[in-house]
Amino acid sequence: MVPALGLRGGASGGPAPVPPGTSAGGQDTAAAALSVELPVVEKPPAQQPPVGLPEDAHLDKTPPRATKGLDLVKLGWTYNCMECHKLLPARWHYDRPMVEHQNIRLEHGNNRFCLNCHHPTNRNAFVDYDGSEIPEQDVVLLCAKCHGTIYRDWRAGVHGRRNGYWDTRRGLQTQLRCIQCHDPHRPAFAPMKPLPPLRYPPRAAGSPERTGTARNLHRP
Repeated sequence: MVPALGLRGGASGGPAPVPPGTSAGGQDTAAAALSVELPVVEKPPAQQPPVGLPEDAHLDKTPPRATKGLDLVKLGWTYNCMECHKLLPARWHYDRPMVEHQNIRLEHGNNRFCLNCHHPTNRNAFVDYDGSEIPEQDVVLLCAKCHGTIYRDWRAGVHGRRNGYWDTRRGLQTQLRCIQCHDPHRPAFAPMKPLPPLRYPPRAAGSPERTGTARNLHRP
């Protein structure tokens, strides 16, 4: 006598024992197994580099784009890339439609293939020019393969967002990575609605009311 999977009942509130292969309440054990509630597995958040310092209470520390990891979340389960890709041979061209990743739109210059950036035998890493692996946390080195001048400016602090102390001898400094601003598959920013112009409060320095030019603003 063994308990049937997925069945609840009995005097003690536990699973009711039924013989293997027999039915319980009109269902056999195979159908009962299908009624087991799958656990909800939360995707572990991707490593988010720090933005600003703890004492920077005035700073909006929300990056333009949250870093997304390489794991896949499907039906409440988190899958490591190689759990599926170890069964799929690496190819530059596929003669059948994609089953997963259909939500990805690849618009990144001449990088028209996944293997331009993703390692062919280890999907948990990116690939360098010589075929070596670039770890996920070093994604900036992947971008530097093609965007050398921007990578140079990024390292110098004139591209991207850098917070903290300019003089690192005085304190810490944080810096956003490429994919915290750009979608790696579609790096160009979508058109953005511009912010409204500045509005001077009444009688503020430089306002039309203060300078006496308010009545002349609408003259032809």
